[in-house]
Formats: sequence, structure tokens, C-alpha cells
Amino acid sequence: MLCSSALCSRNMKWILCFLSVVLTCRSQRPASLPFGSDSFRTIVRGLSTAPGRSAVVDDIIIRYFSTNVTSLSSYRIANIKAVLSDPAFDVKKPTVLYAHGYVELLTDDSLRTVVSAYLKRGGYNILVLDWSNLAFGNYVVVAKTLPHVGEFVGKSVYKLVKQGLPVQNLHLVGHSLGSHICAYIARYLSARGSKVPRLTGLDPAYPGFYPPLAAPPMTPADADFVDVIHTDGGGYGAPDSTGHADFWPNGGQAKQPGCLSATIPLSNEDFCSHWRSWEFWSESLLRDDFLARTCEDYDTFLRGQCSDQPLVFMGIRSTPDLRGNFYLITGTKSPFGLNLRGAS
Repeated sequence: MLCSSALCSRNMKWILCFLSVVLTCRSQRPASLPFGSDSFRTIVRGLSTAPGRSAVVDDIIIRYFSTNVTSLSSYRIANIKAVLSDPAFDVKKPTVLYAHGYVELLTDDSLRTVVSAYLKRGGYNILVLDWSNLAFGNYVVVAKTLPHVGEFVGKSVYKLVKQGLPVQNLHLVGHSLGSHICAYIARYLSARGSKVPRLTGLDPAYPGFYPPLAAPPMTPADADFVDVIHTDGGGYGAPDSTGHADFWPNGGQAKQPGCLSATIPLSNEDFCSHWRSWEFWSESLLRDDFLARTCEDYDTFLRGQCSDQPLVFMGIRSTPDLRGNFYLITGTKSPFGLNLRGAS
């Protein structure tokens, strides 16, 4: 027990004892309390509104990135068609629409990392669905509004399709709550004869969706190919398979390798495993090192009983023919991909 250690100070002893009892200790880093000034950002944002924004669907903004993470064009969702007139926008290129998660801002590491990776990869029209104006506040309220948000955005994206954006070039990618928003967008398009070829969920949000108490979750029916990366299954992320191809790096649960073994709930440190999903996705855009194999479960995979199964890619290079659950091991820090070693 942590509280029996001679290193525990008298004033901190009760805190460490509490953590050792109620928190899971499964990562490759020792328990510690390295809190920073931003550690409780999610809690603070959950009690406030997005700076300078109004909590109405009309204030959702589409951000278009063409050269770097600080150079972007912004369009109100109602005026989304204007993005097609941007000199740098090429309808012949694949277009990715990325939706962020709960209480996130455009300046957060998650969005900057994802956008930067797409820019480095090149060849994409990069659109970010900035719905932070509706992503702040009480989580339950936010979750219940998602179907409305998704339908509203779906109508706008459908305008792009009607104006010449080929739906076959569209890839919807979402993290956490953003995964479900992307699913609703895809459903709206599909109902109008424009089924999205690929929908990617990065640790889709769990609370309120499995079971669907707040809103329905993403499903394999939402797009021609639905792939999901699970990194905090049963915690902040979906506990079950929810796509055509579900990837479970390191078992798909907390604590992911490199994350702290003991954390305060809802702190930034506690979201480490949940955030690994967008880190893995971003890295897959730049490296082909996430190899996986299908298997009955993670324990069977670790015992090497699935080593005869074909190697497949997790991330951007996942192919639409994949079906089932896939497992792999990653490193503790970037670069996370271990290539063949991760699929052994």
C-alpha cells in the first residue's frame, strides 16, 4: 500500500491511502501527483460557457485549415457553402471533418495535434467542427443535445454535397462526444441518399450512450466503414464494440502504458488514456507502425494464440474490408507504434 511507504509525508498520507484503495493502478508509470495549473480544466469548463460564444447551434463554426495550425478560415455553420469558394479548397481531394470532444477548444493540444498531423501528411481538405459553444457546461445536458447538433450540422454538410463536394471523398472523424456527432451527421446524409464511406470514432464517449440513456451511440450502420479506436473502454470511452472494426490497443482500457497509475477523477491526468485515441490517430497519419491482429480477446492475444492471423493497420490505413476486434501493444510515449513488435 502506498500509505505504508516511508516516503509518504504525514500531511499527504491520507490522500495517498485513499488513492491506493479507490483508483486503478495498471499503467507503467508509478503513482504520483504532478498536478499543474491546468489539471482541473475539464471540471472548470464543465461549470462555465465557452469564452466569447453563444450556446446556440447557429454559433457552430467550421474551421478550414490549408497551410498550418495558425492559418485558418472560419465559416458560420449556416454559411458553410462559402468554404467551397476558398482558393485553397480542392473538391477533388479527400475531405476530413473532425469533431472534437467535451469542453474542448480550438487551441487545445488535441485539435492542434490532429490538424498538424493532417497538414504534414498532406493531400486533404481539413475541416474542424468547432462546436465548443455547445460543448461546455453540464455533461448530461451536452450529451442530450448531440442529436440536435448532429442533425443541424448534417443539413449544412449536405449543402456542401449538393454544391459539389463528392460524398465519396468525405471522412468523418470524431473524438469522444465528437464520435457520436459524426454518427448523427452520417445518418442525416445517409437518409438523403449520400452515405458516408468512412466514419472513425476515437474512444467514443461512454457515459449516457451505453446504454443510450442520453442519446443513441454510433453504430456500424452509420457509414460504409466504421472503425473505432478504444483506449479507455468502460471508463470515459465505449465499453463494447461499436463499429465494423474495433481496435483495442493495450486491451483498450485504462491505464494505457505511460499514463499515471493513480489519478484524481476528471483531472487532465485522469483523461490520459481517453486522449491516447487521438494521439494514436495523429501518429498513424505520419507513421505506419500500428500493426494489429484479430483475436478472441486481449488475453488470448497476449498469449500469442492469434499470431497466425493476418496483420492489419490501426489508424488511417485501416481498410474497409476489416471486420471484428483487433489487438495490439503500443509504447509508453510517442512514437507509440511498435510495428511488428506490437502485433506479436
